[in-house]
Amino acid sequence: MPTGWRGSTRKQTLPPGWPTIRRHVLERDGHRCQHIRYDTGRICGAHATDCDHLGDRNDHRPENLAAKCSHHHDEKTNREAGYASGAARRAKRDAAQPQHPGLLTETEQRWHRPAGPGPHPF
Repeated sequence: MPTGWRGSTRKQTLPPGWPTIRRHVLERDGHRCQHIRYDTGRICGAHATDCDHLGDRNDHRPENLAAKCSHHHDEKTNREAGYASGAARRAKRDAAQPQHPGLLTETEQRWHRPAGPGPHPF
């Protein structure tokens, strides 16, 4: 189920000249999807409506961008959103569950020792 831009703040991170960059990339690629199909090893070639970042999502140079059909752009966007969501859930879970003292390194044990009477751990 494609979500597109709904709930996304991504547009806020695009440069002011994004419409011009996007148009240039679509024209450069002949408005044909550049996604490499897994089954044939060839480009999809369907009509492209989207401009996708191939690497760093903050690198807006034309060589880091490719035309994509809505299907392949949505597929990649949803996959990346799933990875990010899973990472956020794991981080939240790990922050909520402190590590058992027996699993801490010796240095971590000194830092996590409760304050109280007795010699300083250093």
